[in-house]
Amino acid sequence: MNAVTCKVKTTNSKKRVLIVGGGLAGLATAECLARNYSDRFDISLLEAKRKTGGRAGSFQESKTGVTVDYCQHVAMGCCTNFLGLLERQGLGGQLHRYTCLKFFHPEFPVSTFTPSRWLPAPFHLMPALSNLRYLNRSQRRQIKHALFRLFRTSSDELGDLLAEPWLKAHGQDRATIGDFWSVIVVSALGESIDRVSLAAVRKVFVDGFAAAHNASDVLVPKLPLADLIGGHLTAAIEQLGVEVKTGQVVRQISAEKSIALADGRLLAADHVVSAVPWHAVNHLVPPDTVEKLEALAAAPASPISGLHLWFDRQITELPHAVLVGTVAQWVFRQPWEEDDRSSAGFYYQVVISASQSARCLPRQELIEIVLRELRNAFPQAKNAKLVQSKVVTDPQSVFSITPEFEALRPPSRTGLPWLHLAGDWVATGWPATMESAVISGRMAAASVVQSEFGGNLEVEAGLPRRWLARCLIKP
Repeated sequence: MNAVTCKVKTTNSKKRVLIVGGGLAGLATAECLARNYSDRFDISLLEAKRKTGGRAGSFQESKTGVTVDYCQHVAMGCCTNFLGLLERQGLGGQLHRYTCLKFFHPEFPVSTFTPSRWLPAPFHLMPALSNLRYLNRSQRRQIKHALFRLFRTSSDELGDLLAEPWLKAHGQDRATIGDFWSVIVVSALGESIDRVSLAAVRKVFVDGFAAAHNASDVLVPKLPLADLIGGHLTAAIEQLGVEVKTGQVVRQISAEKSIALADGRLLAADHVVSAVPWHAVNHLVPPDTVEKLEALAAAPASPISGLHLWFDRQITELPHAVLVGTVAQWVFRQPWEEDDRSSAGFYYQVVISASQSARCLPRQELIEIVLRELRNAFPQAKNAKLVQSKVVTDPQSVFSITPEFEALRPPSRTGLPWLHLAGDWVATGWPATMESAVISGRMAAASVVQSEFGGNLEVEAGLPRRWLARCLIKP
């Protein structure tokens, strides 16, 4: 782990830091500052909602009384900053780790995607690709060819390229794009393959799969996000000396280094960190503080839908599965109870990313389509009765990671030395993920420290790459 390294001048009084926004970005900022500089900073975090966690949150379903996540969040083994944050606060054990994925295609037997433990990266992916039974030999050759071209092309060379035209130019036919590239990209980036930045796609396949063993491991919380992030993680950060205040609606950050609350109070600070979503920050910070911020705030979002389903019996024993060639993309079994059955029934969540088309369907029609797909994939589901259902869609779940958006992403440092930005949308080099949010928090903490004392912050460098991966994969 790389730590914050700074040249610190002696001072007799603490500087006050106010963090606006209690999502993962704001919490990560607070944790980094408090862990390294609790003797230098008096840190307060202000969250408008009753609980911290932001989009990584949960709700209590009214009819069943069961607490479920708005949308299932998962991390991957490559998410070293997010995992490091949990580990430091004693929460690393609150994640299930899975080393293989099950892919279900309506017309083929189940495929198991398991990278080799013995072959060196990136060749450890070759057996896993060969096991995708719905891909023919020609498609596998296409994929290996395009992956090698991505490995040999540095991120700097990709510029403003879109993913789909590049894939077509490098021999990927329509079926291969739909059944392989799109399946991974839509789930990882929350946007369709025809809109996403090629640089973001490369990030997913290089850092998320190819560069190191265990990078593609899937980690699923054992607790509802409201408990894990809004409860345990927040409590651990408070133990570091951070004051966390919920129900604090911030109306404006003024150029006089103060925060105006909805109740009329003004809070003065030496440093302010804005850790709100990209579409809200422009109305919060002083005008002309951040270049292109207005364009960033108007940038399109991509919705993600979660279908919360309760059955009268178990439909699959698998903890999760990937569905190919269907409206449903992922299905997750209840991850935080030994016994899946509650008084409401057996709970499963189906996740649909980039759900613009699904949102256009009537609710009942969407549920019927997904039920048919689940019954086709899982024999146990054929006789299962749906007891209760709820569809939850966040229209601004993630930013649409187009080349245009990538060009707008700002650094944490702004034109004002006391104002700093955090959020998965700043220039972290990552798509809209929990990892990006945590990296942005460390970047914002570094900006505070550098502005106040001088110094540098290095985020977690990621999983170490062995010699062969360093030779084959350009930076």
